[in-house]
Amino acid sequence: MSIATAIDFSDPAIQANPYPVYERLRDVSPVVWNETTNSWLISRYDDIVAILNDPRISSARVDATFRVLPEDVQQELGPLRQVLSQRMLLSDPPKHTRLKNLVMPAFAARTSERRRERIQQICDAFIDRMAEAGSFDVMQDFASPLPGWVTGDVLGVPVERQQQFSDWSHDQVRIYDRPGTVHDRVAVMRQGQASMLAMKAYLEEIIEQRRREPADDVITMLVQAEEAGDRLTNDEMVVMVVAILVGGNNSTAHLIGNAIQTLLRQPKALARLRDDPSLIRPAIEEVMRFESPVQATSRVAKEAIEIGGQTIEPGSNVHVLLASGNRDETQFPDPTQFIVDRSPNRHLTFAHGPHYCLGTSLARTITQTAVLTLLTRFPNMTLANETPVWNDGFSFRSLKTLPVVRDA
Repeated sequence: MSIATAIDFSDPAIQANPYPVYERLRDVSPVVWNETTNSWLISRYDDIVAILNDPRISSARVDATFRVLPEDVQQELGPLRQVLSQRMLLSDPPKHTRLKNLVMPAFAARTSERRRERIQQICDAFIDRMAEAGSFDVMQDFASPLPGWVTGDVLGVPVERQQQFSDWSHDQVRIYDRPGTVHDRVAVMRQGQASMLAMKAYLEEIIEQRRREPADDVITMLVQAEEAGDRLTNDEMVVMVVAILVGGNNSTAHLIGNAIQTLLRQPKALARLRDDPSLIRPAIEEVMRFESPVQATSRVAKEAIEIGGQTIEPGSNVHVLLASGNRDETQFPDPTQFIVDRSPNRHLTFAHGPHYCLGTSLARTITQTAVLTLLTRFPNMTLANETPVWNDGFSFRSLKTLPVVRDA
């Protein structure tokens, strides 16, 4: 017999602290139908890993996203639906395998490491401007704009268009939260479509320019990418770059903000990091586990599967609660404690299996550089407000603002 619940993830109390809800789900109903999101919720680590690696569970979930919208709205949002259906993240093998093989070299760890010096220069430029003020907002002045500038720089987007791309990316990422998790869903998707079309039109110009004049950037690498005689089509390249910009701008910005807030609230961990800057790598991994910027991802069942004593029918929406898995007691000792050098730390923030995030190396490099630089340049920085204000939604966890005092 199916177990059902009705969790409203737009509830301000849950937005402020979703972890007690996750803990209750793991204890009482780890596989449960949630009427508010019209989806199954999977909350235990082992079940999440199983779902993410099960070929009977599909990532091609665009139809499920649009199916819940009124028919006239579906028609209106046709261009958005067409672009999303081409995304690697939202596809299954063999399409997913082909695209991943073509673009993997552009996202290799060595590629990100090679750009660490340039990332440091961009971080320093932002912080130089912030240093003139006695106080600032980490989100508004640093975490939100920085990844967009870095990602745009890596891709080859001109400096004068960086802010435009950041705004377009922010609008697009909001479409991934499901009904029951954000207010005015249709308005969010309309704005996402408008920004996507604007970004797509401009990227087509850049891609054509790179065909004529190659440069040392990722767009050129994608233009030149080849695997066994196969190449990306022009539409595939545009969609891939849109995905990189959206992911790089948003998830990394969330991670930087979450990292600064978490570390400033963990004085012992912060002291250890300042004494030993090499701890920045495990520290950022622990932030990803402890305060994951990606709380959940979704899938669609292609056929009936049984998990946790429940039967998930074909066509059903499934939400895997990555942030819940990251605090699963069976996987992480003392999961509610922030342990700066936790090892092993097999968190699920970048997912697991075939759809493990391609942008992990770049996200790690940006975040490590940004957080360590900020903490080093402002060693006496403290939080100006102990009560954080979080953005709406439950697929992503990010701060609206993070005001700090530079010199306490």
